[in-house]
Amino acid sequence: MEKIKEILKKILILIIIPIIVYLIFWMLCRARGVTNFGVGTDFRVIMRNTVYTGFIALAVSDNLASGRFDFSIGSTLILSSILGTMITLRFDLGPVALLLLSLLFGLLIGTVSGLVYAVLRLPPMVVTLGLAMIYEAIAFNLTDGAGVKLIGNDSLLIWSGQPYVYVLCITIVAVLYILLNKTQFGFNTQSLRSGQEIAVNVGINEKKNAVICFTIGGLCMAAAGIINLSVLGTVTPELGLGSAAYIQNAFMPMFIGNILAKYFDRNTGVIIGALTQSIIFAGIGKLGVPSAWQSVITGIIVLVFFAYSFNAYKIVEFRILKEKKAKARSL
Repeated sequence: MEKIKEILKKILILIIIPIIVYLIFWMLCRARGVTNFGVGTDFRVIMRNTVYTGFIALAVSDNLASGRFDFSIGSTLILSSILGTMITLRFDLGPVALLLLSLLFGLLIGTVSGLVYAVLRLPPMVVTLGLAMIYEAIAFNLTDGAGVKLIGNDSLLIWSGQPYVYVLCITIVAVLYILLNKTQFGFNTQSLRSGQEIAVNVGINEKKNAVICFTIGGLCMAAAGIINLSVLGTVTPELGLGSAAYIQNAFMPMFIGNILAKYFDRNTGVIIGALTQSIIFAGIGKLGVPSAWQSVITGIIVLVFFAYSFNAYKIVEFRILKEKKAKARSL
């Protein structure tokens, strides 16, 4: 019975943030006479954006949690989508082949990034900046700067719709859960995140772990790329590190995921963070807030979560001190 209560408590903690955020924006929208927030098509868009930004946040957090910032993830998304689409169109393949090919190229690009980092032994930021520019140039040259277009080819653009987007999300999150919680790689990853120097000294291979993390990041970005392609019907190559813009939506889900990791699986927490962010963006849009102010509000929210994550222990200390004072008074 106690175990069931503990599980229910963790689930409540997991879902309470998006529920509260949803209720706040629902009331604000109702007060402004907006009645279509979070229902029908708007709900489907929120859920689709949750999966899309969740994949990007997972790709960033897999490396960032171990002290590696990967600037190449945006270019990985673009290049894997372009390669998968080009082969699919060339051989007249279907949507499943498009998905599998894009995921395969994402895995390969992520592995290459990890191997280059492991071999060069340079700071990850330096390595991934260089790789980002290389991947951008490859994608640009492959398509002569035009990118790939599937507009009108609805039979291939299914991966942003229901139920496919949910199946894709559940499958990848389940795979990550097993990898990070039920395998030696996951135990090594947790050890490196807790104390890299100590973990390396006891025999954990940090370089090998990094290569696998980069590979996982490539997989997640390829999945995000397929959703992005299915929504827009096209993928356009970027130059001059323009692909780095994909990273900006990863921070809020990642911070929320890190907070929720104390109570639940971190990957699931990141998806819940992405859901919270998608609700916020949808609510702000329905309220007619200009895009510039949307960025300001998002930045403030990120700072609030960031401040909380670094000062949560003070709240615990305050509660403990309060309990001690209450006991002392009762004596």
